[in-house]
Amino acid sequence: MTSPSLMVLIGRSQFLDVKAAMMKTVTMMTTLLYRLGALLFLLFSLSPSITSGNRLIRTEKGTLRGTETVVNGKTIDMYLGIPFAEPPVGDLRFKHPTPNKPWTGILNATKHANTCMQGEDNTFGNFTGSQMWNPNTPVSEDCLYLSVWAPRTKTPRRNLAVLVWIFGGGFYSGTYTLDVYDPKYLVAEHDIIYVTMQYRVGSLGFLAFGHPEAPGNAGLFDQLLALSWIQENIHHFGGDPRNVTLFGESAGAVSVSMHLLSPLSRGKFSRAIMESGSANMDWATYSSKEAMLRGLQLADLMDCKVSSDIKEIVDCLRQAPAEHFKDMEWVTTGPMQFPFVPIVDGTFFTERPQKSLEDKNFKHCPVLLGSNSDEGSYFTIYELPQYLNLTERGALTQEQFSNAVNNLFYFYPQFRTTINKFGLEAIKFQYTHWLNPDDAYKHLDAVNDAIGDWHFLCQVNEFADSYVEAGQDVYYYFFSHRSSQNPWPRWMGVMHADEVNYVFGEPLNPALKYSEKERELSKQIMEYWVNFAKTGNPNHFPSGEIKSDWPKRTVRNKEYLELNTKYLYDKQRAVGRGPRAKHCAFWEHYLPKLVVDTQDIHEAERQWKEQFHEWSTRYIVDWKHQYDQYMTAQNMKCGGEGGET
Repeated sequence: MTSPSLMVLIGRSQFLDVKAAMMKTVTMMTTLLYRLGALLFLLFSLSPSITSGNRLIRTEKGTLRGTETVVNGKTIDMYLGIPFAEPPVGDLRFKHPTPNKPWTGILNATKHANTCMQGEDNTFGNFTGSQMWNPNTPVSEDCLYLSVWAPRTKTPRRNLAVLVWIFGGGFYSGTYTLDVYDPKYLVAEHDIIYVTMQYRVGSLGFLAFGHPEAPGNAGLFDQLLALSWIQENIHHFGGDPRNVTLFGESAGAVSVSMHLLSPLSRGKFSRAIMESGSANMDWATYSSKEAMLRGLQLADLMDCKVSSDIKEIVDCLRQAPAEHFKDMEWVTTGPMQFPFVPIVDGTFFTERPQKSLEDKNFKHCPVLLGSNSDEGSYFTIYELPQYLNLTERGALTQEQFSNAVNNLFYFYPQFRTTINKFGLEAIKFQYTHWLNPDDAYKHLDAVNDAIGDWHFLCQVNEFADSYVEAGQDVYYYFFSHRSSQNPWPRWMGVMHADEVNYVFGEPLNPALKYSEKERELSKQIMEYWVNFAKTGNPNHFPSGEIKSDWPKRTVRNKEYLELNTKYLYDKQRAVGRGPRAKHCAFWEHYLPKLVVDTQDIHEAERQWKEQFHEWSTRYIVDWKHQYDQYMTAQNMKCGGEGGET
């Protein structure tokens, strides 16, 4: 209703003009707001499906509610414990995973997932160095979940590079929820999307009867299903499904390399980073015959009747409580002889990893990989408790060194296949420090080196060189920095998995007492890893700057970059060749040939000993008897003819 006082002040005609103008303005504003609303709707539909405030996000299966954390003033959106498969329980135990069903309403993705069923390492009690790898969330068979971390940005996230972490643990343990795998510094500082998943381990993940009820490689198929989920959903979080880099350590690195080899995985990622692991390692796979044997041993230990009816055995195993498996599944012995691991199944793998490398039958893409300088020491201290402990400087006498080699390499190249004495003596000869052959400290170093070379470093070298020979870009690192915060004894050196803290930026945590140089080393490593994930080259920096710090590996020179605080500002000195090329030639070429060429010698030796024994106890005695008789006869003859002389 119009105010009468306004008409009195301006007059009727002027009032009508003002009213018309006001109506026109309102119409224009209404049209503008409508168009703006339509534009906002269009932008919203094209941008990642995120609702601000409570961090809701729409995925292909339903809506998630996430949480957030702040690092160095930067906010990270976290979506934790997202289901990607149906719980592998009941009739689904031992089977390949089944994609999860859609949900209605809002799913809270605000806490970490369960850890897949596994035991704990209490060998050294409450010692931090071993406890850090034990599960830190509830252990359950219902564990197939993944998590996504994404940086909060002023404008909608779009087409960010994606890093996908696969944890290690010998395929019998591990969880992505460990503190050492916290990606907050990696995500906050480098504008990448980080994804990681749980996968089944141990017998629940890798029991293989070659039967539809227990086909094997369930843990690898868990990873594969998670990679499919990433391809379908990561754009909702602002990630680019065309720019996905897998990275992992130990069995996680083995898994990454297996995805490089598998025809099922190759289209689901762009490039790969492998830390201390590759699919061609002796402990990474086993034969179908060995898989069947271990499965039957497990069934027997679980009080299931062993018969030719595999379904009957599996049905029995499905009735057992999940927690019983972790106590019964160790049916192997020796370093790196993990009980249940991947198998060449004809589906995930169509051939042995070694043959795939020889034939260059793998995903052709850039790879970044490497090893640590003392890979073996972590396993030596577990395998030689009678000689080594956490408090004293480790050392081995000559006799202990010899016994250690005999025991640690008794199974070669894999469990149940034994090495002959020629092979064992060759290992001792190769690793004896001949300038100080009686040095007890050198003997321990030799055992550590032999385990690290055979089970890790040399196999990684071989994998790298196969990629180089195929014309792919390969960047090899050698991590040699002993961390100031390493809780293990100094004699153990730069151990297996020591680089992980630096990859995830742990030294940047101000609550921890890392040195300034260690913080710089961690920043540098994170930068290399992220640069590689974004561009395929660790030397390409976000600023557009291209450095030449890290040379590509070549067939001739076998270049690598040594990662150590002493080389922070001197990259020329950080470039080496190898590493450990001579020792790796021993494992790759000399020892296999020696063992093959001498495999029948023990039988020949046995026959020779029998013949010698027969000769020495029968023929030589008979010869001596004949000789004595001859001499007696001669003496009698001489005496009869002329008497004694």
